[in-house]
Amino acid sequence: MARLWDLTAGSAKLELAMDLLKKTALATEDRWDDETFRSFVKTYLVPLEPRVQRAVEAIHRVAQVLARAERECGSY
Repeated sequence: MARLWDLTAGSAKLELAMDLLKKTALATEDRWDDETFRSFVKTYLVPLEPRVQRAVEAIHRVAQVLARAERECGSY
């Protein structure tokens, strides 16, 4: 039976997007290394990473709960 939900794909995309953002910021730092860039990193990038990690962890917990509910309720 096909699932009506798939949270793991979304969380994987979120993790990949965060990795790409960090890599891009590092590559950008070579050409944009001033107070504005440092402020951008401090204001947006640094706080974003733990938030994304918490979101991914929450998504995984919800996926586990849904999988358990699906097993317990059977296919209806």
